[in-house]
Amino acid sequence: MAHARKTIIVAATAVAVGVAPAATADASPPPVPPLPVPPHPAATTAPSFGLPAIGDLEIGPGGVPGGSFQPITVAANLAPSTRQYPPVPAAVTFSVHDPASNVAAPQYHQYAYRHLLVSWRNLATGASGEVALRHWDRPDYEFDSPNENLPTSATAATGSGPVVATVTEMRTQYQAPPAAINAIPGVMAIAVP
Repeated sequence: MAHARKTIIVAATAVAVGVAPAATADASPPPVPPLPVPPHPAATTAPSFGLPAIGDLEIGPGGVPGGSFQPITVAANLAPSTRQYPPVPAAVTFSVHDPASNVAAPQYHQYAYRHLLVSWRNLATGASGEVALRHWDRPDYEFDSPNENLPTSATAATGSGPVVATVTEMRTQYQAPPAAINAIPGVMAIAVP
């Protein structure tokens, strides 16, 4: 009987040792899944296209030195947006690329009578508007011209959709409305999300 009891104890110990690793394997924590990959940040730019406006032949007292057939570039970019309720409409910022590089003589007095007119249209909604910009560097002295106070960058609430715009160089005339003086208008297009 003692021998039988010893055999039962040895067998029970062997079973306990054989079962113990299986029990501890089941009790271990499940493997940790890999961390999810964060999404890419929202794009701050949108697909866009642009051609510069080309100036006309500069002659006579109203011309500017080096201004004949000069390209004038205006860029269209998405305006910064804020998270608020109700949400503000999507907008585009039109800006002159480096005003100093758009003119041969930034302080020549005839530039005070010139400005750019950016006419835009949202093809999805039909919304349209105009933005006036200064495309020359402001000199150290005053010209007494309304164009002197125009910005080189302005934002238009265009709304979402494809937005196209034309750029026309305008000249202020004495006792008459401003006249277009560029040979070829500039063209821009931007997809506004």
